[in-house]
Parts: sequence; structure tokens; C-alpha cells
Amino acid sequence: MRRFWPLVMFIMIFCIVWLLADNAQKPLSTVKNYQRIITLSPSLTETVFALGLGDHVVAVTDYCDYPAQAQALPSVGSYTNTSIEAITRLQPDLVIMLNGQQQRQQQLEQLGIKTLVLDNSTIADIKETIQRIADLTGRQNEADKLLTSIQAQIDYVHNKVRGLVPVRTLVGIAHYVNSDQLDTVYIAGQHDFYNELLELAGGVNVYTDTTIKVPSVSAEGIIRMNPDAIIDIFPEQKDHQSDMKQVIKQWQSLRNVNAVKQQRIYIIEHDYASIPGPRIFKLLPEMAQLLHPELDWQDHQLND
Repeated sequence: MRRFWPLVMFIMIFCIVWLLADNAQKPLSTVKNYQRIITLSPSLTETVFALGLGDHVVAVTDYCDYPAQAQALPSVGSYTNTSIEAITRLQPDLVIMLNGQQQRQQQLEQLGIKTLVLDNSTIADIKETIQRIADLTGRQNEADKLLTSIQAQIDYVHNKVRGLVPVRTLVGIAHYVNSDQLDTVYIAGQHDFYNELLELAGGVNVYTDTTIKVPSVSAEGIIRMNPDAIIDIFPEQKDHQSDMKQVIKQWQSLRNVNAVKQQRIYIIEHDYASIPGPRIFKLLPEMAQLLHPELDWQDHQLND
């Protein structure tokens, strides 16, 4: 069920979710033993399974391929093209979605189907998503364990890099790899979880404009910002068609950028790297080790 997640779709999801972040649904108050749950994004699917609710999930969307059990479930379409007919046919008692899907939420509510609309733009949002799903489904113990583990990861890295000079870093989240030269690069801005992870890992974002939630920059813009390190984030190889050697070659074309001169171009390639669910925090120690190799990291094992 693994399919290539098109670059345009990746950017569209980021834009829709962040632009509508202030419109997330208010918490539902009634705890219920939901038996037929549908999740409408990869991050929500991952979260629901992490809370031990996998046996209650009856459908997901096209790109929900973690954990492995999710791949065997029927799909109700894609993030931007979800089939209301497919959802109603499965008779769910709860549909969980992101706030960029509010049109679907209104349609389902009119049909009498309970929905939960969430946000995952920031670290706090990701934690709140875990807590709200748990509160609604009676999985508070599972949420406590998961959130404690996440916080331990954050605390470990943050304490490790405390007091160090932050590394001026550009975080790339998407760009085309179809030529020797970089064109438009979508990067982490000041309003997203990548920026927060970067700061916790001992870096500082070279992109400082706070007016654009999902910024894009040209090669000339990157040269002007002149980062000391570049972290380029990709999904796992099965989910994209990019040649990593070509990616490195593109970055190396920016010869006057400090990160290129100092050979500090880092490619992070994981299935969870673009999914803002519980596993996104695995990026934190990896970023920290790349940015601060001078520290002793032998007391911490990265989990692949």
C-alpha cells in the first residue's frame, strides 16, 4: 500500500493545516468505547495505533502505511480527496481528522457521524492530539506512557546541548530533484514543529521571517542567509523518487554557503520524518548529533 507521496501534496497538507490551525474543534467531552474508527491522515493513524486503538480502526487514507497493520486496512481516499461515500459505507462511530479537512467534518456531522478535528502544527499540538484522542477513548494510561517517553527524549537532548552556541541551520522539507541546480526549496519557518525540534537540538533557524507559515526560498535566498548547516528532510526511499547523490550535488552547487564549504550538508531520510505523529520526536536526537558532533552521544542509541 506504499505509494509515492507527491511533492505538491506534501506542501499542500502543510499549508492547509497551518493556515487553519486556529480553527481546531473544541474537545468532545464524552468518553466512549468507540469500535469503528476512521483516521484521515498518516499522523493520526500512527497516534491512534500508538494508543492501542488499532483493533478499533476500520479504515485509513492512502498514505497511512505505519504501523504495518494499517497497510491492510481499506482506504477512504487521500487527504485532499476523501470519499464521503466510502466513509459512510463503513459505518464509523468516530472519524478523526486534521483541521484542514473541515469541509469533510461538516459533511459527516450532517450525516450524524461523530468527528474529532485536531491540529498537529507544533510540538504542543502533537502532544495535545495524543491527549485528546486518549481522553475521548479512555486511553489515558497509554497516553501518559507515550507522553512521558516523548518528554524524556526532549529533556535528554535539551539538557545535553544546553549552553552551547546554536548552529545556524536551514531545514529543507521539500524541493524538486530534477536538475543539477537548486530551484525553489520549501523550508521550515518559525511556526512549525521542525523549527521547534531544531531549537531543542541546539540549532537556530536561519529563516527568521514570522509572516509566512510555509516559506519557500530560491538558491539566491539561501546564499543570502548563508547557513552553517543544512538539514534536508525526506521520507524513506520507498516513498519518494529522489536520488540522494543528486540532492547532495544540488546543495554543493551553492559553493559560497558556509554549510557547503564546511561539508555540513545532512540528509535525513526516514518514513516518519514528514509525519507529525509520536515518532517525529525521533528526529530530535538525530538532529542534535548532526549539529553537535563534539558531544559524547554514546549514552544514547538512535532507534531506526
